[in-house]
Amino acid sequence: MFESVVPETAAPRKRIVLYESLPVSIGLHAIALAGVVAASLWQVTFPKFSPKMTAMYQVIADLPTPPPPPPPPAAPAKAQPVALQPQAEVPLDEIVAPTVIPDEIPILKQLPLIEEAKGVEGGIEGGMEGGVVGGAVGGVEGGEFGGELGGVVGSIANVPPNTVVVERDKPLPMVTLSKVYPQYPEEGRQRGWEDEVILRYIIGTNGRVREVIVLTPPQRKMFADSAVKAIRNWRFRPLIKDGQAQEVIHELTVLFRLES
Repeated sequence: MFESVVPETAAPRKRIVLYESLPVSIGLHAIALAGVVAASLWQVTFPKFSPKMTAMYQVIADLPTPPPPPPPPAAPAKAQPVALQPQAEVPLDEIVAPTVIPDEIPILKQLPLIEEAKGVEGGIEGGMEGGVVGGAVGGVEGGEFGGELGGVVGSIANVPPNTVVVERDKPLPMVTLSKVYPQYPEEGRQRGWEDEVILRYIIGTNGRVREVIVLTPPQRKMFADSAVKAIRNWRFRPLIKDGQAQEVIHELTVLFRLES
């Protein structure tokens, strides 16, 4: 209905005005914004007083003059050779204790060396390999702790009191309650080994063996173990002497021999 009222020339005119006014409006706003920014930046203020001048300084003291270097050490003096004076020999029978210390020490005559004792070629009957020249036959190699030079073979040194010593391999002056002889080691029996061991055992006042000592070990340890194990279980009736029980020390040679 309105389209029929508006003249046909009015509509195209309105579109032309809209296209022409929009760029002009944008340009005016840009000019106004630029003016505001220029006005805010154009304010220039000048200082009322001149700026203060500052400077940095560093104080450096003069270093002290170093002391002069020490003079080089003097060269050591060369030792002068001393001529040795020949010393006179003094016989041994003329040496006496001096009352004044002499300047020269006399040289003693060299004593003759003692000739080393020589063994018998091939050894002697009853001796042992490694024995000492002049030692007793049947002794222990290296001697026995507590023994004396020239003592009797098989004797015991420092026997305590209330102790009876029985000679080696002699019968005991006691009543035996239990005695089982050592067993032959099975390995030694199978291999055909034979050996011997010398033991010392001590019987206490209660009749029981309290200590077993191997004096001469065998070639194979199994024989010593068998002998020690058996002797430890021996039992005796206590030895009474003067109303007191006595300890007994006895040495025994145990032979391990196979029946032929």
